[in-house]
Amino acid sequence: MSSMLTQLNKLMRAALLGVLLLAATAASAAGAAQSSPQPAPASAQPAPTRPPAAQDEFVPINELPESEKLPAAPFLIAAYTIVWLVLLVYVWSLWRRLSQVEQELKQAVQSASLPAGTRHQ
Repeated sequence: MSSMLTQLNKLMRAALLGVLLLAATAASAAGAAQSSPQPAPASAQPAPTRPPAAQDEFVPINELPESEKLPAAPFLIAAYTIVWLVLLVYVWSLWRRLSQVEQELKQAVQSASLPAGTRHQ
């Protein structure tokens, strides 16, 4: 029982560390996004030299309209957060199922080692 509590304590510490790392990453990315210089309004930017109708070739990001620009950092942070949460839930599920199997195995060994007349039905 003591070893199971120790394992639970280690697992909870690891989960807490993972959550703290994710929070720190999200906070630093949010701070970097806020501190980055904001682009000038469309009226202050020079008009693109090429017409936007034919986009069969590469178009630099600074020539795209604002409606077509997607910030990558929030999507990346969200993806990593989801993956880590799913992984932690999966590991926790495996840990619980393994501890149940270990308990059942201990009970089976104990019942197998008892004399035949004292076994519980």
